Amino acid sequence: MERNNTKDMTDKEKLETVLRLLYPRERKYYKREDNPTMQEVTFEVSDNGELRYIISCLLRTCILALDSENDFASPRLSNCSKEMTIATVLDLVDSILPDAQLVSYDAIEKLLLAK
Repeated sequence: MERNNTKDMTDKEKLETVLRLLYPRERKYYKREDNPTMQEVTFEVSDNGELRYIISCLLRTCILALDSENDFASPRLSNCSKEMTIATVLDLVDSILPDAQLVSYDAIEKLLLAK
């Protein structure tokens, strides 16, 4: 039973509403004509602070690479352009941003702060 006025909700009802906002999280499955077997790659983090730290490190790596006047010096990376590598990392950062979680947090904040 959903109520429009959160002021009248009990703490248990608020908690149940919060849990419904958090679960289930959608998984992304990719199917393209040129590659019907695209796979989703996942990794685990202990909390949102760790996820933020990983994203921050990836962004700092891109900043340092852009500030560098030299190309990548490693012989193993001779076939990679700096621009393409940075674009790949930025695409990864974009894909791991916790968009759905942030929407849930906004809804939870609104629910808990409603008067």
